[in-house]
Amino acid sequence: MRLFISGVLLLSAQAANAASNCDINAIIQHAWPDARTTSQGTITKDNRVITIHGDSPKSAICRVWPAHPELTLAAVPLMAQQYSDYDNVGDLELLVLDSATLDVKQRLRLPESMSDDAIRITGLTLDTARWKIAPEQTAFGLRISRTGSSRVNPFSETALSLFVIDNNQVRPILNGIVLENSSGEWDGNCEGTFSDSKRTLALDSGSQNGYADIRVTEKNVASTSYVDANEQCVSKDRPGKASWLLHYDGNHYAIPGELTPLS
Repeated sequence: MRLFISGVLLLSAQAANAASNCDINAIIQHAWPDARTTSQGTITKDNRVITIHGDSPKSAICRVWPAHPELTLAAVPLMAQQYSDYDNVGDLELLVLDSATLDVKQRLRLPESMSDDAIRITGLTLDTARWKIAPEQTAFGLRISRTGSSRVNPFSETALSLFVIDNNQVRPILNGIVLENSSGEWDGNCEGTFSDSKRTLALDSGSQNGYADIRVTEKNVASTSYVDANEQCVSKDRPGKASWLLHYDGNHYAIPGELTPLS
């Protein structure tokens, strides 16, 4: 029987309370003890800015891992100082910490994962659904959302990556798969074409190289809008479905090109 992964999980009260009490300020102090604090955030010695307050999608985030409440996960954008609405340069550091002491157990630097331009990063989320990909291995996820700035060429996508702790190191096993995508091209008034896709992932009963296969199921809608004979703007929708089965090759899950992020 497939184990379906949903966005709503029934967590224990202990895990939920621990997640809500996650202290990103203390985590930054433990992970970068020689960083200096400014009114804008925290600047590390390699001249990168860490934002630890506000609602910016480039703020550092953390969450106690429900599958392993003794561990806390953190995703920390490390941005170049020329921070602006566009043309940002930044890496992302993933941390796995001891929940009690906040000692860093593992860390992984993802170069340029927070860089953006006209298609800007608008969301960063730790995904702690129970991705039990093997009897003794549970993965955790990271979602990054991006949105385009063009009115006549609208675009948005949310991509998921999965990571495991293996041989005392954090390593990626799913290097970005698009869960939601919306794009289009129109004249700004009525006429144009649009497409929307939403995908769900489920752990399948089959396995390769010790890790469960991942079933990807897609629902999509292709729309065309135009001005009819009555000079009314109307739209025709064509719904569709698709599915894929991802296999682990011993290093990572291979992702079809049509499911990879644009950015």
